[in-house]
Amino acid sequence: MTKGSIHFLGIFPVVITIFTDMKALYQKIRTLNGKNYGLYKSLADKPWDFGDFVLEFLHIQGDPYAPASRVTIRAKLQILGYATEWGSSFERRLALSDFLHRKLSHLVQEKYPDKDAAVIFDVAGPEMLVRNSLWIDNGELRACLQVKLPGEGRKIQAELAAEILTMVLPDLVSAGLYYDKSDEGALQEHYRVLAERKEILSQIDACGLCAFVPDGAELPRASGLSEMPLEKAIPFVAPEEMAVTLNVCGREIRGMGIPKGISVITGGAFHGKSTLLQALTRSVYPHIPRDGREGIVINETALRIGVEDGRSVRGTDLSMFVRDLPGGVSTKNFNTLSASGSTSEAANLLEAMEAGSRTFLIDEDSSAVNFLIRDVRVRKLLGDDREPLIPLTDRIKELAAAGFSFILVAGACGDYLDLADNIIVMANYKAECAKFTPAPSTSSWRGDAPTGSTEPAEAPQAKVTEPAEVTQPRSFVTYMQPLQKSVRPTSAVERQVKVKLSGDTLLQIGFLVSDTSRLNTLVDKQQRFGAGFILLNLLQNAASNNDAAQSVAGVAQKLCENIKNVGFRNLPQGMSREMSLPRPVDIACVAFRLREGK
Repeated sequence: MTKGSIHFLGIFPVVITIFTDMKALYQKIRTLNGKNYGLYKSLADKPWDFGDFVLEFLHIQGDPYAPASRVTIRAKLQILGYATEWGSSFERRLALSDFLHRKLSHLVQEKYPDKDAAVIFDVAGPEMLVRNSLWIDNGELRACLQVKLPGEGRKIQAELAAEILTMVLPDLVSAGLYYDKSDEGALQEHYRVLAERKEILSQIDACGLCAFVPDGAELPRASGLSEMPLEKAIPFVAPEEMAVTLNVCGREIRGMGIPKGISVITGGAFHGKSTLLQALTRSVYPHIPRDGREGIVINETALRIGVEDGRSVRGTDLSMFVRDLPGGVSTKNFNTLSASGSTSEAANLLEAMEAGSRTFLIDEDSSAVNFLIRDVRVRKLLGDDREPLIPLTDRIKELAAAGFSFILVAGACGDYLDLADNIIVMANYKAECAKFTPAPSTSSWRGDAPTGSTEPAEAPQAKVTEPAEVTQPRSFVTYMQPLQKSVRPTSAVERQVKVKLSGDTLLQIGFLVSDTSRLNTLVDKQQRFGAGFILLNLLQNAASNNDAAQSVAGVAQKLCENIKNVGFRNLPQGMSREMSLPRPVDIACVAFRLREGK
């Protein structure tokens, strides 16, 4: 190729200009051969223009054994051969970004199958998310890769480095990022999933539904440790009573519509109850084609609620579910470093409401029994005046009337069958709709009569005199300012506050920690890092934030919208490691778990 020559990629003519920077970079690296490893840092003095893309060093490792260097590749979509329409909407940008991300990731793994790879690129799960490892904005693609610059001891190995930077990386760009006509069908399928999801979301809300599961969806996974679909899984078919047909993007899609309100999923063990709930939980995000769950849609604020004993709670009003404690201790401003099971689940639900969630997913297997129900015998023995806990059964109807929706798995908590607006029975992974009418001569699913009694047990009416009032969200500044003193470097050698993960789920921001292990809608480490760096930015700017009167989720929403437009590049440290974008409701839930750590 010559400077200024015109070439055709697919059907789009593009001008590809070859500058001398590739050759200059090669020559510069060769001059460093055998010299001190620290001289690699001179490569970051300028961006290197390769003609059709620009290579820039974000970070250069200090020695061969340090975390890998980070480079970005920037290229105009037009130069890569893509029509301008691929930058015209969020759905198109997400579709193209995600598609190219997976293609480039596959090529890198194919080139370097071993763990000790010279080039590393983020591996995505089945969800389509905004990722800083590859994103498109303003007609430009930005890919961020890790490169292990070679060295022998403290000496530079120039020949290997030149090969990686001036041969391997351009080859990966050429094979992975340019328009390829043979990919057109798969790329359009990526976009179709997102376009249909957007349309279904608007339709189900208008139809009074909180979720939709299409016929043909494949819910089971290959194993409990895998997100791959189970081979030969039984396709989902909507029960006739709950079937709806939506006209979406020019085609009709039939499936099960779950109405707003209270819906119970029941059935025998191992018949698919929790599988359906888990599929709904993960479907707060769009999934790639052929995942099996790509057509499932649920209210985008939905959260999984469960027990989380041992979690910290700071300043949360629990009075809706926990009356004043013995000794007259108020629960309107509850604080603890180690909540009990029922208290933690009450806090989780109330904080989810505060964060803006309108749909809650609950599985009895991962819940505190005394939060879900109150046994008829215990209620009769103790009454309500000697029990501070108010079970969800006593509140759920009020909350549903206030516009909240609940989808519960109940295989043993039969009380919810009386309260449910809809009952879905899972039998061998097939959904049936049950109309539940308790027999008048039985105990109405509330337990048998006490030993020695010939009369069925009757459930006393709940005596909840306090209305289920949802408290106003705490202001961003009120909640964040007390934490700011702990947002500082954790050692004298650190020049900036670090965000770290201990294990896969314990998030650390300076001296603050947040246990995110039970936040089921944070799907990977990248999302946890995304939440961590967003919260770091919010914490560092809490005092000067013009939206300080808004809720934590409200302030997070504004920052998330900006990231959806331009990616993470404007976020301080936003390109320092792989991260993806969580929802504002998830960021708020991470914030509510922040506490001072060691």
